[in-house]
Amino acid sequence: MMERQDVMMEISQILDTYCSDCFVRDHLRKTYGKNYAQRFCIQTCSVGQELKKCGKQLVNK
Repeated sequence: MMERQDVMMEISQILDTYCSDCFVRDHLRKTYGKNYAQRFCIQTCSVGQELKKCGKQLVNK
């Protein structure tokens, strides 16, 4: 199992690498709003699924 700090670093790295300049997220936020874009990212985007897994690791510690 990864340490809590390692998981946080992984989450940060994923967000910086894939989410900060995401065209789809920006478009959905402008068109449908922040909540819709966030729901799309969490439920549909493969990066969001990976972030969900990391979050579950934090909860289980």
